[in-house]
Amino acid sequence: MKFMGFSGDVGEYSCDLLAFVVRGDEEWSTVLKNVDEALGGLLSTIAEEEKFEGKADTSLVLHTHGKIAAARVALLGASEDVAVPAFRNYAAQAVKIAQKLSLDSVGLVAPSAGSDTVDLSIRFVAEGAILGGYRFDRHRTQDTTEWSLGSFGLGLMSDGGMLDISTDQFNTATGIGIQVAEGISLARDLVNEGPNKMTPIELADAAAKIAEEEGLECTIMGMKEIKAMNMELIQAVNAGSDIEPRLIHLTYKPEGDTDGLPVIAFVGKGLTFDAGGYNLKPTGAIDDMKIDMAGSAAVLGAMKAIKALAPRAIVHGIVPSTENLVNGSAYKLGDVYTAQNGKTVEIRNTDAEGRLILADALCYTVDLGIDEMFSLATLTGACVVALGPYTCGIFGTDQTMVDQVLEIGEDTGEDMWQLPMNPKLRKMLKSQVADMKNVGERWGGASTAALFLKEFVGDTKWVHMDLAGPSFLDSPVEAHMGKGGSGYGVLTLLEYANRR
Repeated sequence: MKFMGFSGDVGEYSCDLLAFVVRGDEEWSTVLKNVDEALGGLLSTIAEEEKFEGKADTSLVLHTHGKIAAARVALLGASEDVAVPAFRNYAAQAVKIAQKLSLDSVGLVAPSAGSDTVDLSIRFVAEGAILGGYRFDRHRTQDTTEWSLGSFGLGLMSDGGMLDISTDQFNTATGIGIQVAEGISLARDLVNEGPNKMTPIELADAAAKIAEEEGLECTIMGMKEIKAMNMELIQAVNAGSDIEPRLIHLTYKPEGDTDGLPVIAFVGKGLTFDAGGYNLKPTGAIDDMKIDMAGSAAVLGAMKAIKALAPRAIVHGIVPSTENLVNGSAYKLGDVYTAQNGKTVEIRNTDAEGRLILADALCYTVDLGIDEMFSLATLTGACVVALGPYTCGIFGTDQTMVDQVLEIGEDTGEDMWQLPMNPKLRKMLKSQVADMKNVGERWGGASTAALFLKEFVGDTKWVHMDLAGPSFLDSPVEAHMGKGGSGYGVLTLLEYANRR
């Protein structure tokens, strides 16, 4: 897809579809009024007849019959507030209309969110244009359509006119947006892929490919190395699978002198299929358990795109990966295992396996001497019960870091909410035979899971993202999302590294 900026008389911009963002009942912009006048008032007349009120996620399309250069005009309803993350949705709405009509070129005219947000607006439009056309249909042989958008143009309005955007500014912003969207698309692909085709081995292969393409350092560790590092928790979860586990380690280092730069780590849970072990998941709960590696997908998606933002920080992407299945060797309730840091864990639920493999991976990460780290996981259904399917639960040991993450979530459009790690709940993890159990009681399940992980981060500043809800969507509510893997977390990780 080719991206381009335009200004001046939008009536002279030639494309298959020229889309305008319209907010609620707000008076039409001078630019849109001029187009309506060129169309002989047809646009406003049909909008009134069709009762188009500019509500969010509504649209109206009509042919221009050669009265302006564009073949069709579309009105895209938008929320009252102009927030920069919404630009993804504007672009995705326009792309979805083009996809439905099999069009080749789109132009989008959107209100500026302010002179200081032009670069982000352009970048988010590029992201939305790509993500709005995302499909995972590589395994389908029937009812598929070969369609791709040829070009996408963007014009930003300001004070009744069109902004002049330099070619360099536009190309730089869209270049970043394209690579970020590719990172998100990669994360979606990894989550959407079938578990027979996305095992720990294939996930490690995907990571190695990212490293080769992006010039990252890469270390892939198998069972031999995992045993040598005394990671009994990863081994325990893996015991029921015929496929060996992998510990993936990617490293990004910026160009030039790296002395004194902050060192950040992203640690993502990579359960490529979770049957629950001997606490076998029932039908309905097991169906989509290929998604239990969404945390690792977010980490790998972020590492795919990190050079586009070129943060002045050293960034590690670490993924422990295995399956959690059942055979005669599978780990059992009552078993006791030792984590890499020497703490012992009694298994009281084999379906609470994500925190186990993360625990060993967090110990490994702490030993790298990093300054700050994240853990990302589809960890608990309790978090979805608490926050619903669109919001990520945030926990952390450093409130300043947590506040930064929450602010970034607001700025990038990734919904999140801080949940407590009440120390009173820690007693739920007490064991009679080991240092701790791997589960607490029924209540506060997301918090007790976070408290368990906290035992393995030492004094390192740490934020945990429980993305069990927003990582996989059954009913998307935004145009740049689709049913299935969302790529949630990629934007937050990238922006955090960028701001550091």
